Amino acid sequence: MTLKLDVLAVGAHPDDVEIGCGGLLAHYKKMGKTTGILDLTNGMPTPYGTVEQRLAEAKKAAEILNVDVRITLDMENRYLENSIKNRIKIADVFRQYRPRVIITNPAEDFHPDHVACYQLVNAAVFQAKLTNTDSKFPEYYPPRVLYYDQSHIKKQRKLDFLIDISDSLEDKIRALEAYQSQFIENKNNNIIFSYIRDKASYLGNQIGVKYAEGLICPSYFRINDITMI
Repeated sequence: MTLKLDVLAVGAHPDDVEIGCGGLLAHYKKMGKTTGILDLTNGMPTPYGTVEQRLAEAKKAAEILNVDVRITLDMENRYLENSIKNRIKIADVFRQYRPRVIITNPAEDFHPDHVACYQLVNAAVFQAKLTNTDSKFPEYYPPRVLYYDQSHIKKQRKLDFLIDISDSLEDKIRALEAYQSQFIENKNNNIIFSYIRDKASYLGNQIGVKYAEGLICPSYFRINDITMI
């Protein structure tokens, strides 16, 4: 029987998910939830590292976050596009693992791959529910798509949820440290560690905890008992 995921986080490149919601994934795994990461590309070429190194780094990061599965698709880094072929590949992952919640890039970003990831995920949600397709997996309609607070735009977003990640901020930092080629050897990117910690501390302060991550929710959902919030 195929593993069913409670939370599947999707990024254009390895390390996108770790930056956006790595603490959340580690936190929910500690709560006994099933978690996964889907990378649309292997992140190469970049000025730093090799394909083999980047894949090894992603594997190590996944182990640190203790996710149940990490899938890396074969889409083209730097030229990611919302094509039928690509959305079918993503839809098949949704059909196979049947995630209860999908988390991915928000709509607005300077990086075209991030924008394409947002478009692809939402198109794939629709694609996954279609019947009479060539997919080897049964149709599935993912019930909720949320967006993590990660982009190349230097502005404060309006966030709809803050998740307490006080028990997993250090896991998130260690997962990012696994990307030696991107954040350790590349000295220009060393600032990410203080940025992640400071931002998590600021968001945590808003809800009275040590560290938090934020999510964007584009649609209403039902609450039966407000005392359970």
